[in-house]
Amino acid sequence: MRPIVGKSRTAVIYGVKDARVAERDVPELGTHDALIKVEACNLCTSEYGVFSGARASTKKLPMTFGHEWAGEVIQVGDEVRNLKVGDFVAGSYTFDPYSPEALEGHQFGAPGIRAYDDQWPDGLYGRYVGCAEYLVQSVENLHVFKNRIPAPEAGFLEPLSTVVSGIRRLDLKDTDTVVVVGGGTMGNLNAQVARRSGARVIVSEPMADKRAVAEGLGLETIDSGTLDPVEEVKARTDGRGADVVIVAVGLTVANKQAFDMLKKTEGKVLLFAAGYPAPELGVDSNRIHYGKMSLLGTFGGEYVDFKEACRLLDGGLVNVAPLVDKAYPLDEIQAAFENACAPGGYRTTVTMR
Repeated sequence: MRPIVGKSRTAVIYGVKDARVAERDVPELGTHDALIKVEACNLCTSEYGVFSGARASTKKLPMTFGHEWAGEVIQVGDEVRNLKVGDFVAGSYTFDPYSPEALEGHQFGAPGIRAYDDQWPDGLYGRYVGCAEYLVQSVENLHVFKNRIPAPEAGFLEPLSTVVSGIRRLDLKDTDTVVVVGGGTMGNLNAQVARRSGARVIVSEPMADKRAVAEGLGLETIDSGTLDPVEEVKARTDGRGADVVIVAVGLTVANKQAFDMLKKTEGKVLLFAAGYPAPELGVDSNRIHYGKMSLLGTFGGEYVDFKEACRLLDGGLVNVAPLVDKAYPLDEIQAAFENACAPGGYRTTVTMR
């Protein structure tokens, strides 16, 4: 089906510290596709890592990007039945919804997901293309919001789904004490979702502004800039230590703190964040062995995690409003990335109208 719009202005990373807008053809719609007019797209850490140069060597350039977007459906394919024009949606990963993996619920590992070094017909590289005026995507990859929350907040669907995925693996109990190391965007999301289990949640963060945001959301915090977070966790747990530690910042020192503040036996550590260069683990393998420790890694989200993330955002059960930093129009994509790279911020959003 021919799209009702022919061109889409799209943000592209052309090189280190070089982002610009290009005009691209809007692809035809398949029978199960929808055309979305994007309202806003948030900039992910992985994307501004490419822009800054920290992750540029891991991706081919020039690169399209954008997977934290939200917008309105303006056209649907001939066989679409569960979606209509006017629906407000955000997207999950593009994948083959009819593959065996997808039918079993393993969306992130399903065939059809583009690699970052895959090349588009116009010569650009990239996995995603949501930082653009228009986007064509399979309806099976879309999640509908009943409430029209602000588009930058709906754009948290993907990052929140990755948090839901990791928390699901931890199987938290209401008797657990959970420490989140790092109070940035992802640390805050981890803390909010973990708290929904009934567990006691403590956020360890050195920056006063980020602690203030966490405290404003009712979260317990530790000033790790002036206090020893390991000793403070032990003091607040009567010397026992944390049952679970979620490492939400990719640093060797954060890893080491996590293992040191964990309880002596049968504790769990979730490595949520990546770091470039790669952080060292910071623990003796014998400690893992004798302590019967569970060491978990997490990355991405499955279909069920996106559904749950949509429910949490749509119902106001997770508050992401304080995590939206500055907004920039698409034409100012260079300035948007420069803001995203500045330390101490939250999500920078790019608006299309």
